[in-house]
Amino acid sequence: MPPLSRSWVRCAVLAFGMLSAVPAFPAPRTIAYLGVGQAATEQACMAELLASLTASGWTIGERLRLEQYHAEGDENRLAGLAAQAVAGRPDLLLATEVAPTSALLAATRDIPIVVIGAANLRAAGAVDATGRPLANATGVTLALSGQHIIKPFEILLQAFPHARKLGIVENHGNPLHRREVAAVANMAREAGVELVRAHFSGEATIAASWELLAGQGVEAVLIRADSPAYLAEHARQSLRLRLPAISHHMHFARSGGLLTYGVVGRTPMCPRAADYVDRILRGQPVAELPVEELYQAGLTIHLGTAEAMGTTLPAALLQRADRLLR
Repeated sequence: MPPLSRSWVRCAVLAFGMLSAVPAFPAPRTIAYLGVGQAATEQACMAELLASLTASGWTIGERLRLEQYHAEGDENRLAGLAAQAVAGRPDLLLATEVAPTSALLAATRDIPIVVIGAANLRAAGAVDATGRPLANATGVTLALSGQHIIKPFEILLQAFPHARKLGIVENHGNPLHRREVAAVANMAREAGVELVRAHFSGEATIAASWELLAGQGVEAVLIRADSPAYLAEHARQSLRLRLPAISHHMHFARSGGLLTYGVVGRTPMCPRAADYVDRILRGQPVAELPVEELYQAGLTIHLGTAEAMGTTLPAALLQRADRLLR
């Protein structure tokens, strides 16, 4: 092989230098979502969030990547999944429910967390009384003031004015459900109503909690605000036992539950949360982004369920309903 000329070597060195000076394509930013299950409402929310981020200039898959971690209905897995998500060092974490939010807050104090709807930031000490972040979490919430449980209970009292015993079904895995809600207890006492509390732990035990309430002779049930992933099962048990109930989320009525008062849908929340994600990814500190309360109040009544249960609701309540389903 003939020796290489000096001019060829100089050209090769120059070309290599020019190639090495070309900047590498930046790695895509990563956001990670932690959820209890894979409810249609949560997947729709992620789709809305990504669509809004695309409109803000983020190319999904190239400039931005979404990772999802789901506990498949078993909240005991959340701590491990939160640790797994944090170990991947994403740029930002997402949660739409109370239990995943608590798991993420326990898993990291430096990676930003954006919540969408979860109402436990104040109870977790993550925000002050005005909604200012005290830790690494911010976002949009259903209610910082507790209206997501107080208002549905008011509707339940109006729907069953002659009831003397009402039930409350609570998720033992939800940190907010381990404490009694004083406002609801006071309202029941003033109305002369006895409250019966029943806890479940995971979807498999929901039926037993409803059977306990039915066995205690309760006349209607308040489902405390929780993961939408459980609401279809609550609706099934309510229908099976012919025990009327109310939830804070439209998914309950769509699944055959009698009453919903509160969240009609999370779609407006998800694009709003996308703005938080966009601003944090572009460098704005969490401390500069106060939590925003977006509580939607709408009354939905499932008339088909009322007929199936033989339940007659007050005419005034029917007239004020925002939606009537069959």
